[in-house]
Amino acid sequence: MKIDIDDVIGVRKNRSQLFNEQYFANKFWDIILVLYSQEVNDRPINAQGISSKLDIDQGKVLRYLKVLSADNLVCAYDQMAADQFNIADDNLSLTRAGFENTATVIQQMRRVFGQSENQHS
Repeated sequence: MKIDIDDVIGVRKNRSQLFNEQYFANKFWDIILVLYSQEVNDRPINAQGISSKLDIDQGKVLRYLKVLSADNLVCAYDQMAADQFNIADDNLSLTRAGFENTATVIQQMRRVFGQSENQHS
């Protein structure tokens, strides 16, 4: 079973139509998913692109990105400017650890949804 990350992002973004948006106030995972998807598809993205994709104010996106960067999960897309990248303007990606950890979660989601799909067949 293939999980389309862009579809997952779309579902997460639109869930406020069914539930109070405050239930989903934490946007860290959404940003991680966007970065993962963009990297898998080799489409660089910057903070403004993340903001547009998730319909989140760019100032808020920057605050989330700063935390993710401090936790060593986000870096410059080309990883050449390691400590000197501009989080507001440069293209971004997940660090190796961030990418591998996200891939692990995605694989676990595939297993869970695959088992669920097989149980309903």
